[in-house]
Amino acid sequence: MNAITTVELKPTNMMIPLSSIVPLSFGNCRTNRNSESYQELLNSIKTRGVIQPILVRPFDDKFEIIAGYGRFEASTELGLETIPAFVKVLTDAEALEHQLEENLTRSDLDIIDECKAVQQLSAFYNGDRKAIADRLVWPLRKVNERIEILRCTSQVLEAVRTGAITVGHALLLAPFSEKLQQGTLAKVISEKWTVAYLRERASKGQQLLALAKFDTNECNTCPHNSAAQSGLFGLEDHKAACSKLSCFKEKTNEWLEVRKDELADQYGTVLLVQQVAQEDRHTVDAPTVGEEQFNSGCMTCEKRVVLIDDRLGRSLGTTYTNQCIDNICYSQCVKALSQSEIEEVEEESADSIALDIDASNTPADATSAKPSTPKKAKPKKTVNCSVSSKVVETNKRVLRNVSASLLMPEPHFQSAMTYAALRRLASGYKPLITELSPTDHFSQVLKSAMALDETTLMAEIANVTLHLSAKQSDDSLNFTDMMISLLSDCQNPTDAAIAKWMPTKEILSQYTIDGINVLCVESGFVAAFDNEKEGEFAKLTTKGKPQLIDTILKFGFDWSGFAPKEFIALIK
Repeated sequence: MNAITTVELKPTNMMIPLSSIVPLSFGNCRTNRNSESYQELLNSIKTRGVIQPILVRPFDDKFEIIAGYGRFEASTELGLETIPAFVKVLTDAEALEHQLEENLTRSDLDIIDECKAVQQLSAFYNGDRKAIADRLVWPLRKVNERIEILRCTSQVLEAVRTGAITVGHALLLAPFSEKLQQGTLAKVISEKWTVAYLRERASKGQQLLALAKFDTNECNTCPHNSAAQSGLFGLEDHKAACSKLSCFKEKTNEWLEVRKDELADQYGTVLLVQQVAQEDRHTVDAPTVGEEQFNSGCMTCEKRVVLIDDRLGRSLGTTYTNQCIDNICYSQCVKALSQSEIEEVEEESADSIALDIDASNTPADATSAKPSTPKKAKPKKTVNCSVSSKVVETNKRVLRNVSASLLMPEPHFQSAMTYAALRRLASGYKPLITELSPTDHFSQVLKSAMALDETTLMAEIANVTLHLSAKQSDDSLNFTDMMISLLSDCQNPTDAAIAKWMPTKEILSQYTIDGINVLCVESGFVAAFDNEKEGEFAKLTTKGKPQLIDTILKFGFDWSGFAPKEFIALIK
């Protein structure tokens, strides 16, 4: 970045010209700033300068600002030339997460911007609200309420922001349709309804049974069904409605849970519409990202989710399938496809020009064609996919057993494991040789020990045993990852892993229906099944995951020589 003049303070801290700083391309989630607090910030910087550095990351020949927008904007407004900055190399995902968390810790962040920030984190954590609560050190109830408020229309949210209504009003309006929210909002403001009064009115509301998703047969004789009395008064065209909203909501929630389970078998992750902002999700398909990326990557990616609308009204139960909630990955895939198409056009154009030149240089009486130069094979495209954690953990368990079966017969492995176990107990131990670090984690100690010859290793075992009479420690360790990492020390680990992998009910259950379909296509199962069953596999995928798995396991297919690519990828 030779275009920037900097005065270095520390290895990662420096004074940076304001003209060399650009906003993060993803934008700042804060849309409203407290004018009084901002004025105080301006006065402070005018008097004492910027005390706390902003956070930036290198970006081409400039820096992108991650956190500290207020200090940056105030410094720009005051006409300063430079600003202290902490420079850190961050991925797009890390940069956005830093920005969200920085904004969430600000005391002047209003409730709606706070909700929007939590909504963005929801996409990061695939809707796992507990993970969000743990990361922010919030009660789970607070996370749930912030996401619940986002079911409200933009007008209701703006009314909360301006103070026209309270968060309590918004939470009561959230479950209802957009039309009902709008109409009620006007009355709440004009007639100054309290939260208690709105709760009372909401409890007396009615829902048209024609819009219900659950089985309404039981409702035909219910005294809370308005149609039960309409015939007595000649109201034959009356639309049946439920006046017991608590019962309607309970039955709707039961239906939603069943529907979510059905969708989970297909997509893996089912989120409510309000959990992911519209600008943070994209419909992903083959025309958008390419056939190879969609079929081999997106179909098994945990970031491809389905959204379902749980708001009462006509939109209830509406689903949005094939939604990618990883903005960064989606943009990369779209850009990669566009670049690939440009390269193909350029290549075809170059071939056409070459053919024209060859034709013009060929004598009219030529009797033989010049042999063509073979084209270079195109490099294999990288397929992006965030594999489900359930699939990863299931694959890791199988690979751990593969590693154990290959290493246990080796006496040297047993010696190395013994040494690593002893080292785990020894605190302050200094190894005899420099190849063994005194501070390494258990897994690294084991790998280093495996690289020693047996004589040296036995000497280390004797020495650490002697040391153990003084101190002890207990480091955390992960035996599964450790055993998998040792596969690289074995002969033909990939062949052994492939030979060990076999589809079981436990393994297949971790995949979505689409994920199972990818396995069956890549292994040749579909071809074998359709050859015998005359194209019945496509129909089988519509009958639910349990029946699909049961049929696959009962069919006499030879799975030897095949293992999923995500399984093999774990072998480093």
